[in-house]
Amino acid sequence: MTTTTGDDPTPLVLLAHGSPDPRHAAGAEAVADRVRALTGDRPVHLAYLDHHGPSVDDVATALPAGTGGVLAPLLLTAATHVRDDVPEAARTLASTTGAGWAVAAALGPDPLLLDACEELLARGGTTPDPGTAVVLVLGGSSARDAITAAGDAAAERTARGWGPWVAAALSGGEPLEDAVRRLRATAGVRGVVAVTYMVADGILRDRMVEQARALDVDVAPGTLGETGALARLLLRRAAEASVS
Repeated sequence: MTTTTGDDPTPLVLLAHGSPDPRHAAGAEAVADRVRALTGDRPVHLAYLDHHGPSVDDVATALPAGTGGVLAPLLLTAATHVRDDVPEAARTLASTTGAGWAVAAALGPDPLLLDACEELLARGGTTPDPGTAVVLVLGGSSARDAITAAGDAAAERTARGWGPWVAAALSGGEPLEDAVRRLRATAGVRGVVAVTYMVADGILRDRMVEQARALDVDVAPGTLGETGALARLLLRRAAEASVS
């Protein structure tokens, strides 16, 4: 088992999606900084799958030969990127450095992600209330089971003093309009608020906010990557990883 706190010298590589929108990279860098603040002197690197560097190749080449570590995807669902691209990235790190690399699981589903959502809701002044329903807006995925898993996890938050929690998606899941209509028809629900289920700001979040506002739904400020809960979850995922 690989540890991730204190003075652990094992490198940690965070793997983000990447985007043509520079706000995404800024958000991912901020997540890396939060993780560094929690890990002392542990080397924490950030790589991207697409659109811009540093790539996994860039990070692997910069590491000393014989350096192993942990690769942790900065990805919310266990969809195509986690199933295909992350293992390929780990193979690149291993072949370039000549050492073993552990691969952490996707961030979600996990209760800490819902804690992160609650951090954003509280920032916007929304606190638990049985009359308040919450809809998590995902970007979407071709792996519908990943969206279903996020929705199943969200539903459990209802027991913590809220109205119903559900998940909607821009693609591959229940559309936001349908989810909001269903929530507003639920007995006891007096209001609906949305949380953008995104690590960082960017084009997709803009679309989510636009759709929510068109439905007269308030949106919690910020992204999950801005929360302490997500940084803690990243470190826990890294700790759970084992070198195969």
